[in-house]
Amino acid sequence: MRFDTLSLSASALILLLSSQFSQAYIIPPHAPGLVARAEPLANSTFITCLKPLGAKVLKRNTSDFEKNRYAFDLRYTYEPEVVVMASSAADVQVAVKCAKASNVPVAPRSGGHSFEGYSIGGEDGSLVLDLTGLNSVAVTGGSGGSGSDPRAKVGSGTRLGPLYLALFKQGGWTLNAGTCPSVGVGGHTLGGGFGLLSRKHGLLIDSLLEIELVNADGELITVSAFDNPDLFYALRGAGGGSYGVVTSFTFKPIKPSAKATSFTYNWPLSQASKVLKAYVDYQSTASRDVGVEMNVGADGLMMYGIFQGPKSAQAAALAPFLTAAGKPSSSDVREGRHIDGQLRFAYIYKDPKDINALGLTGSYKPGDSRYTKGKSLVYPSALKSSTIELLKKWGGMTPAGGTASYIIVDLWGGAWDENPDAEPGKPDCAACLKWMNDMYAAFLDDFKKNYGPVRGYQNYIDKAIPNWQDAYYGSAITRLKQIKSAVDPSNLFRFPQSIPLK
Repeated sequence: MRFDTLSLSASALILLLSSQFSQAYIIPPHAPGLVARAEPLANSTFITCLKPLGAKVLKRNTSDFEKNRYAFDLRYTYEPEVVVMASSAADVQVAVKCAKASNVPVAPRSGGHSFEGYSIGGEDGSLVLDLTGLNSVAVTGGSGGSGSDPRAKVGSGTRLGPLYLALFKQGGWTLNAGTCPSVGVGGHTLGGGFGLLSRKHGLLIDSLLEIELVNADGELITVSAFDNPDLFYALRGAGGGSYGVVTSFTFKPIKPSAKATSFTYNWPLSQASKVLKAYVDYQSTASRDVGVEMNVGADGLMMYGIFQGPKSAQAAALAPFLTAAGKPSSSDVREGRHIDGQLRFAYIYKDPKDINALGLTGSYKPGDSRYTKGKSLVYPSALKSSTIELLKKWGGMTPAGGTASYIIVDLWGGAWDENPDAEPGKPDCAACLKWMNDMYAAFLDDFKKNYGPVRGYQNYIDKAIPNWQDAYYGSAITRLKQIKSAVDPSNLFRFPQSIPLK
C-alpha cells in the first residue's frame, strides 16, 4: 500500500475529531450584513477576459452569485471575486489564463467540503472554479478474456454517491473511497481518500492511474507515472488546489465481492476501555476483507463497516474482536451487495433498498451537516492505554449547542446531522469549538509524549495543527516545494495552507 506524500505507515491508525452545530452564539467575522462587502476588482481586464465564458461567469451582487458562492461548510462566507461554473476543461483553461493575467488566486471547488473554507479560497478575492459540471463517469475495458484492463474516467466534480451508482450500473464496479455521498471526488482523491475498502485496496490514490489537469499556464496536460511523474507524485496526497485544476481522474476500478456484509455493533460508554483495547489489538490480525470504523460519543461506541464476503464468513472474521470486546448492547448485520452497504452508510433518508438514492438529485441531501469542524491525528503505532482513556473521557463529553460531536477511530469522517436548509453565516457555536480545542490539546499532549512528531490527515485540514507542513507531509515537503516552484512559480494556486514555493 502506498501513502506517498502523506508520510503514513501501512499500520497507521487515525483519530478524526469532529463537532457539528447549526445555529447560535458568536458572530463570525464574515457574517453577511454585518461586514461591508468587498469592492469588485479594480482591474476590469480580468472580467473582460472572462467574457468568452458568458453566463458561466457569476459576478458579485447578482442572485446567481449569491446562490453559488458558498461551499459545503456554511461557517465560511469568504467573498470570491467571481465564481465560474465550468462545464468543460476548455472553460477551466480560459478561467485559469485570465486569473494568471490578473494575478487572481484560483480556488478549485469539487464537493466544497474543506474544513477551513479553502473551496472558496480561504480568504476574499479568489476566482472560484466550480467543477460540478464536470461529472461524467465512464468505465472502459475489463470485459474479460483478452480485453484491456478496466479504467474508470471520472470528472473532477463528481460526488461520491453518484460515482458509486454510476460505477455499479456500468458493470458492478466500485472504488476504495469514503462514505459521505456529497463529498466531491476531487479534494477527496487529492488528499489521499480513505474508505471502507482501504484495508484491502489502499487509499483512493492507490487506484489512481492518470489525471488531466489545467496547469498555471492554462494548458491541459496529462499527469501519470509516465507523463509528468513528479507532478503525479505531488498530486497524490498534496494536490488539493496547490498545483493546478484537475478536470478528470482515471482510476483502476474495483470489483467487490459478490456478497458483502454490512454491520453495526454498539456498546455503552462504560465499556469503552475494554472495547477500544480489543479494537486496537484487532488491527494487527484483522482480515483485509474487514473495512471498519469506530465512533466514540456520549451515547456510547458504535463500530460499523462492510465485510467482503457472506454473513457466515463475516461472523468468523469478527469473532476474535467481539470475544475480546465483550457482548455488544445491540447489533445489526446484513448480507447483501457492496453497494447496499454503501447506501446504508451514506445515511440517505429514503427507501433503504433504493440504490438510486445515491444519485443525489440536488447539491446536498438530508443527512448532510452544513456547520462542521474537524481535526485529526495519525498514530504510527497501536494506541497506548493513556490514549484509550482520553477517548473514553472526551467521547462522553458533549458541548452545549452541538447537534453532534464524536471521535472516529479508523483502522489503517463521519456521521452527518440533518440540516438541508441551513443558511450561510450563522453564528458559530463557541462551546462546540472550545470543546474541540480543549479535547485536541489533551490528545496532542498525549501524542507528543508517546508517539513522536505530530501527524495529521490532510483531508481533515486544520489551520491550528502544530507545524502543519511537517504534520501533513513530513519529509516529503521539501520535494513538494520543489515541484511547486517548477510548475507554478507565480503561485497562482494559493490559499492559506497551500504548498509554498519555498
